[in-house]
Order: sequence, then C-alpha cells, then structure tokens
Amino acid sequence: MGTDSLLNLLCWTPLAKPIRALRQHRINRIAKENYDKRKIDSIIETIIVDYGDLLS
Repeated sequence: MGTDSLLNLLCWTPLAKPIRALRQHRINRIAKENYDKRKIDSIIETIIVDYGDLLS
C-alpha cells in the first residue's frame, strides 16, 4: 500500500484535519515552486533577448 492510499484511508478517521493540512502544505509548496520556475524562465528569456549578442 502506497503513501497516498494510506492517507486516503486515514482521511476517514479523526486524523483527517492533520492530513488535510499536510496535503495543503504540499500543494502550496508545489505551486510556489512552479511560480518560481515560471519567473526564472521569464528572467532568463529577457536576458537572452537583451544580451543575446554577448552570448554567441
């Protein structure tokens, strides 16, 4: 049984609230990482456009 399956089973117990908090924390961390990746990609693209002649 995997971790997700175990957490799904525990959601129907009194441990539901801490499990929900754990999942929310994981979702927020992934969302922040994705935002950071998009922001970094945007900055790198701007650098490449502005200073592309120096990179060749």
